[in-house]
Amino acid sequence: MPSISRALKGVAAVLALSSQVSAIDWSLPSDLLKNPLYGAVDNNFDCRSSSHPNPVIMLHGLSANREVDLNTLGWNLTDAGYCVFSMTYGAHTLAPWIGGLKSMRTSAKEIAAFITEVKTKTGAEKVDLIGHSEGGVMAIYVPMTQSGIADIVDHNIALGPAIHGAKYFGFTDLLYFGGEVTRSLASLALKVLGCAACDDMATDGDVYDDFKANAGKIIQAGNKASIIMSNADTLVAPETSRIDEAGARNIIIQDTCPDDAVGHAGLAWDKTVWGLVVNELTEDYNRKFECAKGLVFRK
Repeated sequence: MPSISRALKGVAAVLALSSQVSAIDWSLPSDLLKNPLYGAVDNNFDCRSSSHPNPVIMLHGLSANREVDLNTLGWNLTDAGYCVFSMTYGAHTLAPWIGGLKSMRTSAKEIAAFITEVKTKTGAEKVDLIGHSEGGVMAIYVPMTQSGIADIVDHNIALGPAIHGAKYFGFTDLLYFGGEVTRSLASLALKVLGCAACDDMATDGDVYDDFKANAGKIIQAGNKASIIMSNADTLVAPETSRIDEAGARNIIIQDTCPDDAVGHAGLAWDKTVWGLVVNELTEDYNRKFECAKGLVFRK
């Protein structure tokens, strides 16, 4: 039987690839605040749009926050007349700018409260959700698990979500070197190191198990789910993301823009993806837009 130390090395590899929890620089670089890619649209609860009545709520990915993930898409949608809102969820108290690390079941409650707040304060009948990576998982998971949320969600758009178990470039397999014993040890280690969400999305994690238990009814009645995926995404491959259920549209970027080899992280900043997002929000699925060649880093 492989040693426990070998299995724990697998845990460390997962952390290094997904959240860098064990190597965090706890100071926020001042240069980042000056970067044009930094900064989200302010949450303006007085915003109303006759052309786009649903407020759009953006959900960032693992170890990110509202200021750096989907924020540029948020500005793009704002310029197009949408009312855009976002939050940083799942952050630890000592590092409030690093989100998406806590238990996703806990974060789901946090997100549900924010969705309710946006709907209540804006007076909207419905809201739309757009999430990237872990945020994409949340765009599907929160309506599935949180009472009353599915009823107030219209569109839930997920960019590269790990619905069927995150593989972390294959390192998830290392967690099973010693069977269920090492998998349980890995789960404990990830939680102790501060990234319960890393474990939640992996095979046999809490969120993975919740989706598995709800197979065939992941998409809630009345929700219009759009899963946007890239064939060039090697962190979360399309087969890990797609949902073959009524109410879900599975969209491969390269079917529309064959030359766009965007990777996983780049989904948030890719203008091809932005075009597809607008098509899903407006349900004008055949609308033409200019294809881009997105960022391929961290495929």
